[in-house]
Amino acid sequence: MSAQRGPFYPLSIYYALIFMSVGSFTSFIGLYYAEVQLANYQIGVLGAAGAFISFIIQPWWGMKGDRAKLKNTIISFTLALSALTVWLMPLAGNNFWLLLLATLIFYFFQCAINPLSDTITLELADKHHFTFSRIRTVGSLGYAIMAAVSGWLIGFNVLFIFITFSSMLVVAFILFQTLPKVEGHQREGRQVRFMELLKNKRLVFIYLYAFILATTLGFYMTFHAIYSEEQGISSNIIGIGVMLGSLSQFPFMIYFDWFYRKFGLAKLLIFSGMTYILRWVLLSFPLTEVTVIVSWLLHGTAYIVFYLCLAEYVNRHVPMELKASGQMMNAIVLMSLSRVIGSVVGGLYTSWFSFQSAFIVSAGSSLLGMLGFSYLILKGNRKGQPIQ
Repeated sequence: MSAQRGPFYPLSIYYALIFMSVGSFTSFIGLYYAEVQLANYQIGVLGAAGAFISFIIQPWWGMKGDRAKLKNTIISFTLALSALTVWLMPLAGNNFWLLLLATLIFYFFQCAINPLSDTITLELADKHHFTFSRIRTVGSLGYAIMAAVSGWLIGFNVLFIFITFSSMLVVAFILFQTLPKVEGHQREGRQVRFMELLKNKRLVFIYLYAFILATTLGFYMTFHAIYSEEQGISSNIIGIGVMLGSLSQFPFMIYFDWFYRKFGLAKLLIFSGMTYILRWVLLSFPLTEVTVIVSWLLHGTAYIVFYLCLAEYVNRHVPMELKASGQMMNAIVLMSLSRVIGSVVGGLYTSWFSFQSAFIVSAGSSLLGMLGFSYLILKGNRKGQPIQ
């Protein structure tokens, strides 16, 4: 192993572990809520609660990371507390209010792990000359494997959701202690406020577009397992679908640098918007095992495109003092605030109407978002101000 690529392999294993923890939890926690007989609107509130506390607290975590002596210390703390506090959920039983409190406490810590890990990894990638998207590919491989395994394990006992999540983070915590140290970049006399990020108008345009699409995805991620089971789809098929969705991201992640250079950020994001529209149209028809699998295969050119494009744009265009905050803002747009809106509105909508009509609404809003972003791109190109 060369000195330059020294952190690549341990970082790859670390990413596999943290994404394995997510793969065992986020795609299946809805099944636990259904197991304890919560109503759809209650499940929507719980899905939104984690995203809401993330939205509130992620700017704070971003500033803590930027201002910390070592970013590693912050991540170690969040890894340990996430592995511990996830057990508050099964301890709460079927008491909705206790589950709500447990969810808020758990996500207070868990929401910081991935954005801060991205910040450290992007800095180490620049320093040691390896590609961030390759690290993220290994993370998705871990997610895919654990999603399939969890789908099988949960068939025996739904508590495996918590066992696998906690176990993966404990191992990740141990491995993380071996990684290179990365300092925060804000010091006394040059501290920068979080909201300085929003002075970049091009970034704000991208965030608005990403938020519209991410809201529809937030609804889907909260309810897809419940919707699938209602339509007679087994947890094994759901797990296989999630696994294939993760694997379908690999070509884009492996060749991300080439795609970025060849097509540019704007074209990639418009293409991603088209994929979102197609996915929701597909799910608006009666659900079968085939449509479940196909919809997850489309995941590879939907979410991951925005994830990597935003990560790369922030790494290239945001001041060094706000790198961690920028990645936190990405998480707020893609997973926090959008998940709040998608879960709450989706939970209420599906309590009154059908899941299929909800996907029609999702397709329509995604189309409007894509058209609006395309108009802004054309307007910027005419003025000689392209988004790159």
